[in-house]
Amino acid sequence: MQLITAPSKTQEFNGRLSDVFTIPHCIRTSEQINNSLRAMDKEGLSQLMKTSPKLTESTYRRIHDFVTPFTLKNARQALFTFQGDAYAAIEAESYSEIQLQYAQNHLCILSGLYGLLRPLDLMQPYRLEMAAKLEVNGCKNLYELWQKEVTALLNSRCTMDDEQAVVNLASAEYSRVIDKKQLKAKMIEVVFQQEHKGKLKTIPIHSKKARGLMIHFAISNRIEKTADLKNFDLDGYSVNKAESNDLKWIFRKR
Repeated sequence: MQLITAPSKTQEFNGRLSDVFTIPHCIRTSEQINNSLRAMDKEGLSQLMKTSPKLTESTYRRIHDFVTPFTLKNARQALFTFQGDAYAAIEAESYSEIQLQYAQNHLCILSGLYGLLRPLDLMQPYRLEMAAKLEVNGCKNLYELWQKEVTALLNSRCTMDDEQAVVNLASAEYSRVIDKKQLKAKMIEVVFQQEHKGKLKTIPIHSKKARGLMIHFAISNRIEKTADLKNFDLDGYSVNKAESNDLKWIFRKR
């Protein structure tokens, strides 16, 4: 069973939490993307990323500071780097070595710059959404560039699992990069709902936290089977069996 999730714009690079690391599978493609970004001026970057002058300046600096090879001196493990609502709920700093190894084998972070990151893959700071209309290597956008490579990596990871399933805990912007026709495992969509003004709704900020909590639940308990993941009950959530099926789980907050 593989869990997929999205990255976050907020990133933290201070402090070393582990000496164990891996290098991203797709680092060569990442270098090609960064080279394409380096060829742009600040105005072009601002238009591509729809950023303010301050954010554009920061992004421009990151692009030009990007350097390989990645080491613990110039990069940090992905799971410790990403911040925000979902990652606060994941609580990466709380895990034992055994739990981190489980995460390394079962969690995939989809990324506009890195394609697919494992939790212990080193990364450098960046800002690049998957939906950015950046042309690289003859591909008209990042979806076209990454789809084959990311799907192949996900298929490869699934072959090592007892149960070949992908649990989608990413936003639509990121999960869209996966070619479902070529995916050799079933993909399960997870929906989190809350009652708001008398109606059941999916509220983005609550869904982000819930996705992080489900990832935390999986890592903490080292869950291998989707049937066990369905027992997720943190923060008052429970699965609605009547409206769920094998490929779509509906969780509601009590």
